[in-house]
Amino acid sequence: MFSSNLDRSAHPLRDRLCGIILGTFIMVSVSAGLVGSRSIPFFFGATVLAFVIASIARGNLSQGFASTSAIPAYLWIFILYGMVSATWAADTQLAMYKTSLVLVIALGTLIIVNLLAHESRGDLLHMGEGLWIGLTIGLVYFLIEELTDSAIKIALINAAGLGPHDVSPLRNYEWKNGSLVAIWQGSLARNATPITPILWPTVMAVQGTLSGSRRMFAVGAIVSLAAAVVFLSMHETSMVAFVVGLVAFALARAWPRLTGHLIATAWIIACLVVVPSAMLAHRFDLHNATWLQDSARHRIIIWNFTATQTLKSPIFGVGATSTYVIGPKLSKEVPQLPDEAFERTLSRHAHNLYLQTWYELGLLGAVLFALAGLSIIQQIRRLAANLQPYAYATFASSAAVAASSYGMWQTWFVAVFGFCAALFALGRQLIERNGETDHAP
Repeated sequence: MFSSNLDRSAHPLRDRLCGIILGTFIMVSVSAGLVGSRSIPFFFGATVLAFVIASIARGNLSQGFASTSAIPAYLWIFILYGMVSATWAADTQLAMYKTSLVLVIALGTLIIVNLLAHESRGDLLHMGEGLWIGLTIGLVYFLIEELTDSAIKIALINAAGLGPHDVSPLRNYEWKNGSLVAIWQGSLARNATPITPILWPTVMAVQGTLSGSRRMFAVGAIVSLAAAVVFLSMHETSMVAFVVGLVAFALARAWPRLTGHLIATAWIIACLVVVPSAMLAHRFDLHNATWLQDSARHRIIIWNFTATQTLKSPIFGVGATSTYVIGPKLSKEVPQLPDEAFERTLSRHAHNLYLQTWYELGLLGAVLFALAGLSIIQQIRRLAANLQPYAYATFASSAAVAASSYGMWQTWFVAVFGFCAALFALGRQLIERNGETDHAP
């Protein structure tokens, strides 16, 4: 990554070495996240460590902790409350472990955001290039896997001599005469999760590192490639999130203030009205609606059952991560109703971050989470006018992914949002350093 936007005589290689190294970490981390989403915590941690080591070498590590404003105070309070709830959780040790990991991810995000504010423009350019190159590589790999039924992964597993006992879950893999012959395409769905949240920071990075026709071509190519991968995948949540992000971006370009109000309203409804909404969806018999995907119908049953369980401890909840412990137990005890085609249970998580917050952390946790989101929206309103569409699109698509996807304490899932926030900070710095920001309305 040797940026063509730099005067080599004014910016010699030795002065840009840290930027090239950090950009390489970002490139590898982003592309690896699309190859295997469970690897995101490892690569995110490696990127944070790289930033810390670089700051120590420069003697400015203290700048990484100079300000906590990059992450709203209510989000810190929410995380700490989750840690406190471990004292009444079904598994205190598990709850403390998982919530501590969330705190570590938040701290890592804070460090990167703060350090990026002090990076030189030359180093930022290399990091931005690393971001959009990394996402492009990951998307191309993903697309090839979708079009060839995971031919690359199958070839690698067979070349490595792995067998049925070396992969999990075993039900996703088909073996014949000791060789892997097929992989269920639904196993790729999880890897599509990071695409929509990271897409908008990547577009910002393109805006900040390229110019003219190259910029327009790169933006069009990356967005089109992301759309192809998402809509060829079996991850319906990412499809919805992609559309939500596009709509938010378009609305914010025309009416940023109105868009902010709409997203804030939707956020409050998602956080505070999710319990009655889940019950109403079930009462309206949507779980038997043939026009809905099976996964959506199953989620309606899970959401309804989780919502009814929430009423047993509505103020403080049952404690962080308790769903993972209580869910499997209840699945053995709860009878299946004759009009429900899918199992009526908590599952291991609610497949809805807002509902899981209500169930595990109660009304208090839901209010804190709502305030954290509103604080982020308030920060977006203070951004320059031409940065706000990217910010609203990032927030909206991330919120959509959280609404019908994985569990709130799954480390890889939390790391997606932490990494996304850090990459947005990179995109912001790139555009601001280019002098392309407008005054906020």
